Amino acid sequence: MKSPFTLKNIVFCLLLSFIFLSCKNEKSTEPGTVKTVIDEAVTRLYKNLKPAQLDTISEKYIMTFLKKDELHTLATKFWTFDVNVPVTVSLMRDSEQKVIPFWIEESGFKKTEMFVKNESYTYEVWQKNFDAGKIELGINGFDKNRPVYFISVGPQKKGDDLKITNILPSEFPLMTMKKGGFTYHDWDSLILTEMPESLVGQKLFTTVRGRAREAHLVGAFRKTLFPSSQNPDQIMLTWSDGPKTSVNVQWRTNMEAKDGVVKYWKDKSADTLTSTATVFKMEDRLLQNDRYVNRFTAKLTGLKSGTKYQYVVGSKTGEWSIPASFKTESPVNEGFSFIWFGDTHKSPIWGDMAQKALKRHPEISFFDIAGDLVSTGLNRDEWDELWQYSGGVFRQKPLMPVPGNHDSQDGLGAGMYQEMFSLPENGPKGLPKEMTYAFNYQDALFLMIDATLSVPAQSAWVEEKLKTSKAKWKFVFFHFPPYNFVEPYDEIRKEWGTLFDKYHVDMVMNGHMHYYLRTKPMNNGKEMKSPAEGTIYTMSISIPGKQEEWLPEDYAVVRYKDGPLYQHISMKGNTLIYKCFDPAGNVKDEFKIVK
Repeated sequence: MKSPFTLKNIVFCLLLSFIFLSCKNEKSTEPGTVKTVIDEAVTRLYKNLKPAQLDTISEKYIMTFLKKDELHTLATKFWTFDVNVPVTVSLMRDSEQKVIPFWIEESGFKKTEMFVKNESYTYEVWQKNFDAGKIELGINGFDKNRPVYFISVGPQKKGDDLKITNILPSEFPLMTMKKGGFTYHDWDSLILTEMPESLVGQKLFTTVRGRAREAHLVGAFRKTLFPSSQNPDQIMLTWSDGPKTSVNVQWRTNMEAKDGVVKYWKDKSADTLTSTATVFKMEDRLLQNDRYVNRFTAKLTGLKSGTKYQYVVGSKTGEWSIPASFKTESPVNEGFSFIWFGDTHKSPIWGDMAQKALKRHPEISFFDIAGDLVSTGLNRDEWDELWQYSGGVFRQKPLMPVPGNHDSQDGLGAGMYQEMFSLPENGPKGLPKEMTYAFNYQDALFLMIDATLSVPAQSAWVEEKLKTSKAKWKFVFFHFPPYNFVEPYDEIRKEWGTLFDKYHVDMVMNGHMHYYLRTKPMNNGKEMKSPAEGTIYTMSISIPGKQEEWLPEDYAVVRYKDGPLYQHISMKGNTLIYKCFDPAGNVKDEFKIVK
């Protein structure tokens, strides 16, 4: 879906964002943190209340339900820092938030007559004086009010040299309170427009809207339509190594299945091999009917290229899946095809189209998705819907996706996305793994880029991959489209577009804007006569979604306001054939490139 999210300065926020979602196979055990308090509170709520009651809990009930020490933690451990001189802390609270967080008035903050505004919200200004030393602030509330509060800090005595240290959480930098500044790294185009003169120049504590989720309890509980069982499901193929000799198999069970095994054999052979899977305990604490599941990953290596294999997944003591098959990459460049989708948003309409597409094109080697696989990437029930509605197509053909802004949401990163997929870890150093990566298939290079991360931080990696590649065909996937009539994405054009021109990328695939677009061959923003001179940019949508506006785009060859659509690309020798289909199999767009 369209989002106000932009890419400017996003490097501040996402490099360390996985603190909030926890790392794989790790769970915070530190006592007295907001996370541990809410984790334990949720566990007790499940024990004490029936499912229907969970949907009706109120702020008043929570305040009586939580223990005194738990409330103290929630009032003091959300934001902490030290100051070297006496200061005034100004707390900007969204005036539309219905319930004032319980600790604000209790701790001595006083509401002033002042207001701070950005382009979308108005914030009340609450203030409190603090002596030099540690300052401890509380949660944003038990609701999920996305425009979370932010603060500015200034010395009480004019001329004091204020130093702020030991800030937790530490990943969000201090900035200066001024008009034109921003507070939320996941919406850095939402700039401050009005503020009292007395606050200008103070230290501004930046944040992300995702912090609203840290103590979310009111109206928070969800159910998955497709809970886990002891039977393996959500079976999916990916690659993290070379497609000629390896494949990764992933699946889900409930917590009763303690181990995971893949049995596999060459087609029409009785010689069965086994591979033991690693297991990861995945948690969505607000998923009341399926809080914990086991996610298994088995990496099959040493496979024979160009060979069809059958396989089943299961456990030594539990159930087994029905047989499925996959085929390794051919040892020679005999040609191949693949299908890619724009935004899928866990839609059953997309899932039906995906199943029809595989029946129509059973020869494809893999699928790609250009971001926004689901609508809320932090909710596992949406991932359950995605896999259910896909009808098992990824059990037969590997899926190689990139994240979109809905998969990496509210500045919290894409931790659940990472937990779902086993992908190459060959992306830019210093950035989260498996988000940006590259792989080769026959005579084609695929750069899969997470455009929700810093654009400049990935440019050197993009250039290195393109510069050193000897592939005949070069494809790039990322979510935000540099050509569209809504948002120009100048940074992407400047940082990556120039590299696509320099090293001649054949095609770029995007989503995000919820309409279909194919451009003329583009080079340096100019229309070229042939694909040999420029890059063709495509954007697609896998669900219905008409545009309210429909502005002209001179660089466009074909456009459609509505979906769902999917794209099939085949290459053999020097020829590429591109076709865009609707679910019924009607060709909506096509072209050919001959090198």
